Amino acid sequence: MKEKYNVKRVYGGGFSDELILAISFSASMPLFFLSLMSFMGKLDLPKDSFMDFLVAGILLIVGPVGFYNAHKAKKKKEIEDRLPDFLREVGSSTSSGTTVFDAIRMASNGDFGALTKEIKLMSSQLSWGIPIKEVLLNFSKRLKSKPVERAVLTINKAIDMGGNTSDAFYAAAKEIEQIKLVERQRRIEMSMYSLVILVSFFVFLAVILIINSMIFSSFFSIQEKLGGAEVGGLSFGGVDKYTLKCAFFSFILVHSIGAGLLGGFMMDGKLSSGVRYVFLLVLISFLAIKFLM
Repeated sequence: MKEKYNVKRVYGGGFSDELILAISFSASMPLFFLSLMSFMGKLDLPKDSFMDFLVAGILLIVGPVGFYNAHKAKKKKEIEDRLPDFLREVGSSTSSGTTVFDAIRMASNGDFGALTKEIKLMSSQLSWGIPIKEVLLNFSKRLKSKPVERAVLTINKAIDMGGNTSDAFYAAAKEIEQIKLVERQRRIEMSMYSLVILVSFFVFLAVILIINSMIFSSFFSIQEKLGGAEVGGLSFGGVDKYTLKCAFFSFILVHSIGAGLLGGFMMDGKLSSGVRYVFLLVLISFLAIKFLM
């Protein structure tokens, strides 16, 4: 019965980060190759076209997995926010003598937002004859959330010990609310550090653009007028405009990747959360260099 009605077999296993990264890497390899060929002058393209291919390759790698993880994180947060309401409703039903199966089945007819689909899935698994403990474990494995894992562990322990099941559901709901409160407080405190990191990136980008437009533009103008002649022992013909632009591009690109990863990590405590920030900062850096330098 369990093998026949396996959750992944019926509902599908979904996408994984590894699969998305593998597809993104495969699609970005030709772009990196074109970038290298363009940088070496093997292609009949403008000199700075290697930047276009390089940035496109980076965005193709970090974009899909970054926004896919952001979508999953948003859905997980919505489920975690509504989970205490569901647990309290089940606890209220069981305290009145209703079985856990009937309590979950009745709750599946309610509106719990993104959690409703998961409740209907749990109700279906119970109707297939799967034990309640395994149903809750399957829910925990699908969501991959620490608060949910702790709540499921609390409920399953109460079921094993034969205690008051309704009290276990109430306790699990309260525990999740406390964990979410601590997480919100931490996110509020750390968001200030993330903001400082992002602001420092834009300040760095602005400084680079100002230096290029106010200092080096005048320098190259003098260099063109003098034609490489020396003035006061100083040579104005040894700086290449394209080389300088490549140097600025490398500075800003490295800074955008580092600031994005660190900013996301400070915000959510996960390095993967910074991938979408990397996408946005790299794109902004590229547009700034492309049209303002």
